[in-house]
Amino acid sequence: MKKRLMMIFAVSGAAACLAQDTELERAKEMLSKWVETRKLISQEKEQWALEREMLGDRIDLVRSERDSLHSKIHETQSLITDADKKREDLVQENDSLKNASATLVNRIFTLERNVLKLLPTLPQPVQDRMKPLSQRIPKSPTTDLSLSERYQNVIGIVNELNKSANEIAVVSEVRDLPDGSTAEVQTLYLGFGCAYYCTAKGDVAGMGRPSADGWRWEPNNALAKPVADSIAILKNEKTAEFISLPVRVD
Repeated sequence: MKKRLMMIFAVSGAAACLAQDTELERAKEMLSKWVETRKLISQEKEQWALEREMLGDRIDLVRSERDSLHSKIHETQSLITDADKKREDLVQENDSLKNASATLVNRIFTLERNVLKLLPTLPQPVQDRMKPLSQRIPKSPTTDLSLSERYQNVIGIVNELNKSANEIAVVSEVRDLPDGSTAEVQTLYLGFGCAYYCTAKGDVAGMGRPSADGWRWEPNNALAKPVADSIAILKNEKTAEFISLPVRVD
């Protein structure tokens, strides 16, 4: 009986020890899992903290790019607005310049026509000096010359006119005589108003005046001496004196 009880107690003790060992193993296993879990949780927290920091930096970068983009869009819109305004101003200025240019074209064409009408009324020596400019005046509104070149031509002619209007000049010319012959004469031009001529012999003389068709010459041999004396005084070949010459103004 005692042996049986002792065996029962031994078996019970062994079972208890075995159960205790099993619980211990389970506890160790659970502890190990808990430690592993805590380790994983810690790693996940660290990873999440790192990723959150990176995500925050990425968000800040995106925000910065967004703000920069908004700023550039605003600047671009401002530039577009300024460009549109400048374009409108340039269009208006261009229209004004076109209108002004059209007005100047009409004016220069009128001036050129008046100059061409005036040329035949000028003394031949003056016309000859103006040929480099007068020959450049276009005969029609269509021309390859620029507007500035056309104005320069007219201004050059006007300047020559102003200079020649106050000149007293003596020019050697060949004059047609009433009998159909020709003679070399000295012509005394008083500006653009009138002129007198005579031969060196003093046997032929006359006077001239401008007209729309050119200069008209009228023979008057009685003027030979006063014209010759006037020319001699102008050339300092004779003492100055008052000389009477006829003047006719239409």
